[in-house]
Amino acid sequence: MSKRVPRLTRAGALASLFLLPSLAAATAQTRTLETEHGSVRVETLAQVEHPWGLAFLEGERFLVTERNSGRLMLGGGDRMRPVSGTPEVYRYEGPTNRSQGGLLDIALHPDFSENRILFLSHSRWTDEGGGTAVTRARLAGEDGDDPRLEDVETIFMMNNPDGSGLHFGGRMAFDPRDGSLMLSVGDRRNMNRAQDDSDHAGSILRMTTDGSPAEGNPFANDDGKAPHIYAIGLRNVHGMAFHPETQELWVNDHGPLRGDEIHRIEAGRNYGWPFLTGGRDYSGAPLGEGTEREGMEQAVHIFERTVAPSGLAIYGGDQFPDWRGDKLHGGLTARALVRTRMENGRVVQEEWMLGDLDRRIRDVRVHRDGSIWLLTEHEDGEVLRLTAAR
Repeated sequence: MSKRVPRLTRAGALASLFLLPSLAAATAQTRTLETEHGSVRVETLAQVEHPWGLAFLEGERFLVTERNSGRLMLGGGDRMRPVSGTPEVYRYEGPTNRSQGGLLDIALHPDFSENRILFLSHSRWTDEGGGTAVTRARLAGEDGDDPRLEDVETIFMMNNPDGSGLHFGGRMAFDPRDGSLMLSVGDRRNMNRAQDDSDHAGSILRMTTDGSPAEGNPFANDDGKAPHIYAIGLRNVHGMAFHPETQELWVNDHGPLRGDEIHRIEAGRNYGWPFLTGGRDYSGAPLGEGTEREGMEQAVHIFERTVAPSGLAIYGGDQFPDWRGDKLHGGLTARALVRTRMENGRVVQEEWMLGDLDRRIRDVRVHRDGSIWLLTEHEDGEVLRLTAAR
């Protein structure tokens, strides 16, 4: 058996090896595609390599993480620029080259406009193994020729790291109610870990902006349980969003073979993985006990077809009024943007959109102007902007 050796990548050292595409050249690429509620204009804003997370700055500027290279890219104006000072990331590259680690999500501090502090989730190697981490930094020099991260500090590292290159989770979102930071951690391809409330794997975590467990976490005062944990029993959450009106926390979770799920997350709840699943093992063998079990939360929705969901936004803008309140899921296997509409606590409409693009969609964000931005997860990935075609 081959030994798994960590590969550490520092983005700044790699930046000069890549030709950075011009935004001005990219914006000429537009298409108009049809949906159930009218035409959508799809505009290519930039090209990026295996993008994973997206954050909006002032105006039309934005930040994008590149998973494999470990680069953080600053877009706006007429060019993409690498931001120096990003943390080292761990990516196992063995005979099957199946690592899902790297530089993952980005989230801006609730007071970013004043303090310029941001948070990056990524895979990290320690003496005990690899796992999901969060690094905090301050963005500087963004208006000049030397955008960089300063005051870089890794504030959180999951417990029980191991040698797996799979299921890091890594999606983040700030709770609008109290400013705490939510982080998903995958089960690290060891399903039993998701039922262990002393183990960060297979859970949603809640922390302060210094990485400490947030006050009021459900297991904070229970000996032997992990105080960062907010909810357990999840497989590999790559989509997370707070509803803009109800402020409920919603996630989409990768199923095994089929069985991708939508959950409404509440403190202290167990969402059932691997006991509850609508999917099967990759061998085709059955998994779990079905979709109901006492003491565990059923999924709000189980997709009948494989979506491989990554990225989640709940639409609240004016560009697409017919979609207001709908959930928008990035689809990797689906190669589509999947829209779900809920009524009375269940999904009543599901539309697979933009299939003509034939691109794996990694992240979905709603801009303050109501446009929808997507990242396509390819070596020649893109930043796409959707607006209503008038």
